[in-house]
Order: sequence, then structure tokens, then C-alpha cells
Amino acid sequence: MKILVVGGSGFVGRALTVRLLEAGHEVEIWDRAPQAGAPRLRCQAVDLLGHDALPAPDGRPWDAAIHLAAYSVPGMAWTQDLVMANLRMTARVFDHLAARAPGCKAVFASSAFVYAPSSQPIKETDPLGSAHPYALSKHLGEVWALSRQASLKVFIVRPFNLIGPGMAAGLLVPDLLHRIHKGEDPLQMQGRDDVRDFLDWRDAVEAYLHLLDLDAPSGSIWNLCSGRPTRVSDLVRALVQAHGLERSIQFADPAVEIMVGDSIRLREATGWSPRFTLEDTARAIASLP
Repeated sequence: MKILVVGGSGFVGRALTVRLLEAGHEVEIWDRAPQAGAPRLRCQAVDLLGHDALPAPDGRPWDAAIHLAAYSVPGMAWTQDLVMANLRMTARVFDHLAARAPGCKAVFASSAFVYAPSSQPIKETDPLGSAHPYALSKHLGEVWALSRQASLKVFIVRPFNLIGPGMAAGLLVPDLLHRIHKGEDPLQMQGRDDVRDFLDWRDAVEAYLHLLDLDAPSGSIWNLCSGRPTRVSDLVRALVQAHGLERSIQFADPAVEIMVGDSIRLREATGWSPRFTLEDTARAIASLP
């Protein structure tokens, strides 16, 4: 297939691009600072918030596109402008795909943040309800993408907590690694020891490949998650131990929120399932820059 990856130089985009090329696909990436090219890889420097026209397909239209580009650090100082920037990026991409590659499979990477917290595993049909501006930006993106489902085969993917090497600063894992390397002991966690759903980045990439091959109705929504309830402290401990260290861990807030996904729909439709444990992921993160 001829596949466009929007945000191809990001945390998931880099790994996804490599895996798509390994699988024999022809890949084009858009990014503000794209990586170097390779055989069957076309790299385009594209500013989705600029005013220049977006690039047309080189030759035949794209068969599929995966839109990953976004401001995506929930803990950053969110403003109305950032919310609208995420919406504008999504709107430009999906409008462009509808005009230039009608009928292509268009995958929008949303977020599990759009869901209301629940003590039960969250299904795709469960209510939305987060008040966080990041979640709002993703919900608005979903609405825009779905507005193009008559001219595109739109899939909405709601990833839970994807983790691996190369994550953006401001997220839990890179910030924690910085503090581990500084020798902090005890590790004073500013947030809560929540129960979350962590998924290895390699498993996430394989799920995207499965979805590209899947014949399902336009407008389908898919949770991307492990389904494993994991305390934040378990992740912290796994990363510390992967570095061959011991650290005590303290949390500032005693409250606990539970947010774990249900991936049965994705598993049953594609045969995909997670392969990597939390410890596998921690060891991979510790061994890579």
C-alpha cells in the first residue's frame, strides 16, 4: 500500500514508519522536521499550521493515511490556541485527504483522555467526559474526522498510555528518567499513584498495521490498550530496576484514579494482542537513548 504518515518523526511515527517499510509498504511522511529518506520513503517538510497548500500525492493517491501530528503533552500549559491548533491540523489533513485521496483509509490518533474516568475497563461505547483541554482538542478532532466518513474510510483510534524510548519531554517516562539519572532518592512523584493502562510502543505499532489491513465500516472507533491495570508506582519501580537501581517512591497526592481500557473489539476484529510486559518495556527504555 501507499501510506501517508502525518507526524512521522514523532515518538510513535518514527517506529511506525520503520515497521511499515519493513512490511513492504511505500511510505510518505509529513513533519515539520522529517527524518532522512530511505528506499520507498518520501519525506516532506510540512507545517500544518502554516498557510501553504498541503502536498499532493506523488503519482497515484494514498491508499491509507495515519494522522499522528498534534500537541500531545497533557501536562503542558494548555490554552484555547493550542486546542484550536490541534483541531486545525486535523481539519486540514482530513479535508485534504477527502479532496486528494477520496476513499482512502484515514486513521485519526485520538486519545483515551476523551473518556470519563471509570472504575471498570473502558469500552469504545462508554461515555466521553474529560474536562481536560487536551481531551477537548482530541474530541473535536474526532468530530471533524468523522464528518468526512462519507468520502474517506475513517478509523478513530483511542490510545491509552503508550510508552517507550523517545517520548516527548513533559511526559511521565522521560521526566522520570531524568530524575533517575540525577540520582534522586526518594523519588518524589508530584501526582497520584493512579491505576493506568500502559502499552509498549511496539505493540501499538503492530496494532496500527493490523488496522490498516482491516475491512471495517467507516467511522469505526478502536481502543488501543493493553487491558492491564497497572499502578504508576509499578511503572516507576520497573524503570528503576531496569537501571539496576533501588529507589523509594513517594506520591504527593493520596487520591487514586482508575483508567484502564478494554481492547476486546480490536483483538477480536484483527487477532492482535500485546506481546510485551511492563518489564520488557522498561528494559527496552533503559537500554536505548
